[in-house]
Amino acid sequence: MTKRTGNIIHQVSVFLLILFLIWPFLYVLSSSFKTLAELMTDPRFFPREITTRNYETLMRITPLRNFPQIVSNSLFVGVFTALATLVISCFAAYGLSRNRKLATGFIPRSLLFIYVFPTIIIVVPIYQMMVQIGLYNNLVSLIIIYTALAAPFCTWLLISFFMTVPIQLEESAQIDGAGWVTIFTRIIIPLTAPGLLTVGMYAFILSWGEYLFALVLIESSSRNTAPLGLARYTTEQYIEWGPLLAGSVVIMIPVILIFIPLAKLFIKGFIAGALKG
Repeated sequence: MTKRTGNIIHQVSVFLLILFLIWPFLYVLSSSFKTLAELMTDPRFFPREITTRNYETLMRITPLRNFPQIVSNSLFVGVFTALATLVISCFAAYGLSRNRKLATGFIPRSLLFIYVFPTIIIVVPIYQMMVQIGLYNNLVSLIIIYTALAAPFCTWLLISFFMTVPIQLEESAQIDGAGWVTIFTRIIIPLTAPGLLTVGMYAFILSWGEYLFALVLIESSSRNTAPLGLARYTTEQYIEWGPLLAGSVVIMIPVILIFIPLAKLFIKGFIAGALKG
């Protein structure tokens, strides 16, 4: 086998793998423009008759369904979860990284211990706690929970990035009269930007698609997040396939718009942090 033939086989294999992975998403996109009759009877990929009725139904505001509102709720939760995770994990990782014994000892490894257990075992205690402190049926409760779920892993990931920043740079800046805030904002953050970007994107994506805690902690339809909003199109007797598919496409758009332009940095930061750790 020649080198050129090997390259062609490799490229074709990669293309087929990518097509296999994105095929479900493409099928959902195509099906969202089908009529209900065609959805029920015709499994073909391309619609025979393109219609936007599913999206019109999705965007129609009723007392129980307000899809634009639930998307804004998810954006609110996702953005503030990402910011809170960045702040907490950034300071925690920086503090650990400046103590070599702590940075390479038991604490960083113990940060991942939380992910050994399924999250469902803490649903009842979390529910009781949120009721007692008055945050039940409040989007702030989701921000707190999602930040708590994302911060340990993000802290572990960032430790390795902060350890790559020579402490001599900070000492030189201190000699020149720079304060701690200046050192952190002018030196530390720019040099660890790929790691911070990775952490923010990870926290946002985690909160965007989470369903279990949102189902337990949110009661009002006006405060539903995107997964809860989509669930309202399914009942025991009937599934509204058209609006459900259209909604699935709409909630994919923010993640795609965020991820695609920054995908290379995200993957680079994720792999680099894991290898350094």
